[in-house]
Amino acid sequence: MKEHHTTFTTSQIEAIKRLINRKVVASIDEQKKIRDEIRDDYHFYFSDFSSKKGYTVADLNELIRLGTIKVVDGNNKPTSTPTVPKTASKPTPEIFDKIISSVHTKKSFASLVSDDTEILILGTMPGNRSLELGEYYAHSRNRFWKIIATITDNDIPATYEDKKNLLSKHKIGLWDVAKAADRKGSLDSNITDAVPNDLDEFLKTHKKIKVIGFNGNKSADLFAKFFSRQPNIVYHNLASTSPANTGINFEQICSEWKRILK
Repeated sequence: MKEHHTTFTTSQIEAIKRLINRKVVASIDEQKKIRDEIRDDYHFYFSDFSSKKGYTVADLNELIRLGTIKVVDGNNKPTSTPTVPKTASKPTPEIFDKIISSVHTKKSFASLVSDDTEILILGTMPGNRSLELGEYYAHSRNRFWKIIATITDNDIPATYEDKKNLLSKHKIGLWDVAKAADRKGSLDSNITDAVPNDLDEFLKTHKKIKVIGFNGNKSADLFAKFFSRQPNIVYHNLASTSPANTGINFEQICSEWKRILK
């Protein structure tokens, strides 16, 4: 009979998280191998706690927060992770779904690309204002759209449709590295437990993309955590267009961003 554990060391939890992140972007066959590895090596069965399929690191963190899964250090002493009463030790699927939809779990948009896209701009994930409006780079002080208009010698687009048309005209697409993550507020520095978009598969189906620009260091770092750079694509680490980036003036940032057009 297979062992089913509910107590893990900190290092085991970190290893399980890494495997879960790999599983999210893996092929169906590879997902089964990773699931079996989690079960065989760590005796962790997510099905013990929920019927939900496609679980993420955020789901695991909620089980830990509830006390359903216990985390101990190397000496079998509990960590400082807060717990809840044992009555919540095995939440129902309905309760679990509410838990993982907590206010700190953010989900990114679908990619904004076409079959002709040659340049892909990757952010980390949309800020809160963008999520509210359902638009990329919607914060009034984010410089993204002004930069794109400037480096392509166009007027700043007035509507979101105009903005999308400007991108399409210059074969520029948008997406984010993170598919979902926990984040308080809008700052990239607050992003934790990111689950990546399947960029490897995406690039296989968008073969015209030859340039990828990272909108800020966090985007580049997050990409490096999950993916390898492909030899047939030129990558540019670009200054963040976020209003929080006050260390570079507009002329400098435009000069840097012009590289994506070469």
